[in-house]
Amino acid sequence: MTASLLQDAVLVTGAGRRVGLHLAERMMALGHPVIAHYRTPTDGVERLRAAGAVCLQGDLADPDGGPRLAEAVRAVAGSLRAVIHNASAFEVTAPDTADALRQLDVFHAVHVRAPFALNRELAPLLDACSARRADIVHITDIYADNPNPAFDAYCASKAGLQNLALSFAKRLAPKVKVNVVQPGPILFKEWHGPEARARVLSETLLGEEGGVEAIGMAVEAILRNHYQTGAVVAVDGGRRLA
Repeated sequence: MTASLLQDAVLVTGAGRRVGLHLAERMMALGHPVIAHYRTPTDGVERLRAAGAVCLQGDLADPDGGPRLAEAVRAVAGSLRAVIHNASAFEVTAPDTADALRQLDVFHAVHVRAPFALNRELAPLLDACSARRADIVHITDIYADNPNPAFDAYCASKAGLQNLALSFAKRLAPKVKVNVVQPGPILFKEWHGPEARARVLSETLLGEEGGVEAIGMAVEAILRNHYQTGAVVAVDGGRRLA
């Protein structure tokens, strides 16, 4: 390994805003060098760059986005402590079938194709981690188990991401642990109106928005636990039960 390369770094995809930004900053606060992937420049990306993160731009919706990002990571890192698949695309399924199929292609590229490529291509860097075990975390959705028909294309791709995690847990053991975090109502989108927010929270046992900290704590706990792989951890305030 070249001395100038990052060692035991954490790659966070979709790190430019919201949950991804929190995860990248949390990993840096824990002392990990961070490689922050982003698609669109944001103030969050500049914040990460100023804090010392290596920021790599790439569009994972592009069929070659995953392999290109893996190549860029190999150029800056000699080993990886973790890969956190946070990048996501999300919208209501279009009523027109042709449009819905185009959406499905994007969802599959971001949620399945790119993580598949990254896990395969970056496995040697995870194997080279100095820690007892390295980690891959797939951030899916409670809809992966209980799909919402209005978002069926999105839900199907998140289910694929979840299943992929279980396959890689088998493939990469015992050096690399692979686990899943299923968010529920963590952070409402700006287009969620008051009625929609109230309805979602009424269907959530703990009755409140979880916030990005809830996901950060779940991911941190996974990285700290040397004896957990193939687990699916719901962080949803109990909404899946309501």
